[in-house]
Amino acid sequence: MSTKFSVVIGKNFGDEGKGRVTNILSERPGKGLVIRHNGGAQSGHTVVIPSNENADDKLPQADLLKKRFIFHEVGSGSFCGADTLWIDTFFPDLFKLREEVDSFIEVSGVVPRIYSLSDTNATIVCDVLFNMALETVRGTNRHGSCGMGIYEAYLRTKNGFGLTVEKIKTLSEDELYSELVHIRDYYYRPRIGEIFGGTGNSQYLEDILNNVVLKNAAFEMKRNAEYVDVLQSDVVSFLGKYENVIFESGQGLLLDSENTRYAPHVTGSRTGITNPAAFLDRFGLKIDEVIYVTRSYITRHGAGELPFECDKKALGDVENDTTNVENPWQGAIRYAPHASINEFLDPVIMDLMQLSYRPKVICAVTHLSETEGRIIFQDRESDITASELGNNKEVSMVIDEFWELS
Repeated sequence: MSTKFSVVIGKNFGDEGKGRVTNILSERPGKGLVIRHNGGAQSGHTVVIPSNENADDKLPQADLLKKRFIFHEVGSGSFCGADTLWIDTFFPDLFKLREEVDSFIEVSGVVPRIYSLSDTNATIVCDVLFNMALETVRGTNRHGSCGMGIYEAYLRTKNGFGLTVEKIKTLSEDELYSELVHIRDYYYRPRIGEIFGGTGNSQYLEDILNNVVLKNAAFEMKRNAEYVDVLQSDVVSFLGKYENVIFESGQGLLLDSENTRYAPHVTGSRTGITNPAAFLDRFGLKIDEVIYVTRSYITRHGAGELPFECDKKALGDVENDTTNVENPWQGAIRYAPHASINEFLDPVIMDLMQLSYRPKVICAVTHLSETEGRIIFQDRESDITASELGNNKEVSMVIDEFWELS
């Protein structure tokens, strides 16, 4: 049995439809595995499927019962029976995990199977609270963070205060509480003093110093860790059990931590091909295909520049986004056309330049039903269908195949 390695990447600022594409790939024959490799619980990948496969497809769309789920830490191929693996560049939040797992069980009737590498580090409640305090004090200069503490978890781990999933499972609840107190006292207390000069009137900072908050977090993390199996076998043997291995990325290429064009309003992780390629390279493996996902227009949920920002009505019959709802951290989702045909694939080309080999490259275009099947550009006279774009000689040198997903 051979294993196919696919990578799903957002081409823009996120919210392109990566969950939907991951679900499609998981429908392929054979056992599937979805690898979460960047970010953490901030992802909101929506998958909608018919709840009854035998439903009469001649019924009006509104009459067809559907299952709709927003995936955060669980892989978006779970409806198809795909397992989930958290690798060491992903920062899961065990405190939040139970809510997602319980909700998925309620919708699907299935308990998702989740694995973790032994050295995958978790986000803790102090990371989340500190992130919220920092964004709040920035006021109108917010970076656009989701308030999930993922970058803070990365910095804490980098500074020697990491807390792995394996350690969380190994420690008793009291020992885990003591570990959280240690991290709070020796890492976050100094940071609070250095950056804020004290707690001031911040409830977020006061909660970090509240032992009851840490006690509750230890209880919840320890309980929820039961949903996760730490990988004991060697990674190559584990991956070899699956026909389809899909790396599901969070955010989009324009929010990559190394994208200086949009800094500081970017994420704290690598959103492109970097993590999957480096992970597979450790074991002498290669990526077989990359699927870059884009809407027929561009969205951005969070602070920062959005070139050619416009009212969504200018793009077509764009529906209200029920996943990316307005919230105190990111505000409302924003809309824009693509810049130009020439610039359409620039992020893809830059991302692929990191590889010394050439996988199959696919561009999946979603939300075409909202724009009458056309990709919308800043110069509306340049609007074009995905198939027409695929017939462009320059584009076909980069993209092997286009998927049109309305």
